[in-house]
Amino acid sequence: MNALLLAVMLSAQDASAPPTDAASLTDAARPIDATPPIDVAPPTDAAPPTDAARPTDAASPTDATPPTDATPPIDSQPHTAPVDHPLPWFAIARVRTQQPVVALTFDACATLKQDNGFDREVFDILKREQIPMTVFPTGRWIETHPAESKELAAQPWVAFGNHSYSHARMTRIPRRKAREQIARTEALIAELGRQSVAFRPPAGAWNRSVVRMAARQHMPTVEWDVVSGDAGGHIAAPKMVATVLAATKPGSIVIFHINGRGPHTKEALPDIIRGLREKGLGFVTVSDLLQQPDAQPVSARPAPFGWRPLHSGRHGSKARQGAVDDNPPS
Repeated sequence: MNALLLAVMLSAQDASAPPTDAASLTDAARPIDATPPIDVAPPTDAAPPTDAARPTDAASPTDATPPTDATPPIDSQPHTAPVDHPLPWFAIARVRTQQPVVALTFDACATLKQDNGFDREVFDILKREQIPMTVFPTGRWIETHPAESKELAAQPWVAFGNHSYSHARMTRIPRRKAREQIARTEALIAELGRQSVAFRPPAGAWNRSVVRMAARQHMPTVEWDVVSGDAGGHIAAPKMVATVLAATKPGSIVIFHINGRGPHTKEALPDIIRGLREKGLGFVTVSDLLQQPDAQPVSARPAPFGWRPLHSGRHGSKARQGAVDDNPPS
């Protein structure tokens, strides 16, 4: 009886005072509670920018296309590799380009009978100014100047070219021996950790056969269009400066020597560098010159027997003046 009475009293209490966590009509139909943007689809839960669509993760320049991968450093390319576009059938004297750049080249000749030397002061000038240059050593010069060859190969601003093994005139020897001249020197350059960017025939003696032999080694045949006249020391520094500055233009390839045969080169080189800069010209290696976006190689004049020095007077008045397109022995 008492239990029945207690149950009736509790039932009456529940009916008159609903619990506080019950959903009243007002709360159940209130719009803000029915579709609460914060609880149903909060931006941080539905599409968190940090994890789902963060711009730095989706297209991060650091992760997707790092600059160091897109543009190799100067000491890895292009100075250690040859140009990769189709090679012309002729020897290149210069390129036509609107880019204000020129290539300074330095032959390091040696023969079986003459070791020659190394122009330390010329090297020091180029190193101090950080002038990109292309050196064309013979294989014999590399063998007789191992320390200097390694020093040149260690410089990221120096490119290597192939200048035959013993400075033989490539058009006057059997093809088999001519091929050996190129291959033997290329093997020596490879031992320095380098690869030639071009072949320069000794004395500028070239024909189509020579060009084809170089092309089989993946090298263009490159000569020059501006003659410094430094070989043999027959042209004084002031005349050398005037000649080079007058003849050099965008796309030019200038020939010097760095094997002890140009005693006035070290005197003329600082003024030549300064003068070319004043003309608005910059310096690149031969391979970089050939890879300018608008570069059009220009053929050197045919020279099946090579060229004599400017001072010999055998080229006529233009050669005696050191004019463009006249070629000295190299």
